Amino acid sequence: MKRLIILLVAGLLMMLGACSGEETDSEPVNAESDQDKGAEESEASGSESANFIKGTVKPEEFDKVFSAPKEYKGYELSFTGRVFVKPERDTDGTYLQVYADPENSELNTIVGIEDPNLDVSNGDYVQVDGIIQDEIQGQNAFGGTINAPVVQATAVDVVDYVTAVSPAIETFQVDKSQDQHGYVVHLNKIEIAENMTRVYVKVTNNTDDEISFYSFNSKLLLDNKQLEEEHQYDTGLPEVQSDILPGMETEGVITFPSVDPSTESLTFHAEGSSMNYEVEFEPFIFEIEN
Repeated sequence: MKRLIILLVAGLLMMLGACSGEETDSEPVNAESDQDKGAEESEASGSESANFIKGTVKPEEFDKVFSAPKEYKGYELSFTGRVFVKPERDTDGTYLQVYADPENSELNTIVGIEDPNLDVSNGDYVQVDGIIQDEIQGQNAFGGTINAPVVQATAVDVVDYVTAVSPAIETFQVDKSQDQHGYVVHLNKIEIAENMTRVYVKVTNNTDDEISFYSFNSKLLLDNKQLEEEHQYDTGLPEVQSDILPGMETEGVITFPSVDPSTESLTFHAEGSSMNYEVEFEPFIFEIEN
């Protein structure tokens, strides 16, 4: 444990480009002097802090950790984030740089775990449980000072975007289908999150011709408001394919702006077409109540 803490502080003084952009514009932090200082401090106090838990970081205190990490040395914390640098490994463990605020690419955190075979890659979303052991100070590309907490992890689990960034606050379980001439639209559920509303849709082609489904034609109707699709990047959410051959199906998520979680009813409006121009389709309209 002691060796791993030293490696966390001394071996992970890499690029801390964290404030607003990617790490490619940043410089190594304060060269050898910070490494030596961090290693010496950790060697002297690492074992004690690793074995003595002073408390747990509460959700409302989380942002304070990054302005004064050393004040929370010995505290347990749990958070979700995104790995933004290729993981470092040696025979003792795996070492990560993680944005603890992945949506805004902020709150740089150094994470180490005694598992050299941890299956994690740059760009993965992770759930981290651990103990704050130290602090690394560095500079971003603009010369600003960054205080990055050093976390000795007890568990690091790869999770998906929804778990890490956009958990559902409210869910409408729908599980209903509409069939027009063998063109089937199934609405599974609608999730309301803080930063988006997700509509889970499956389209099945039981006709003899190719059909088309364009998610950008979909609408979410709420009272007198009409919401359009709002495409989200880097979510890993599956998309509904546009062109579906006979006998095939496609399933995905259409994202809209976030709505009030207390919403009791809304309407999902979708449209479809076929290469058989003799067949006419009405809009697929789902009235949903919670």
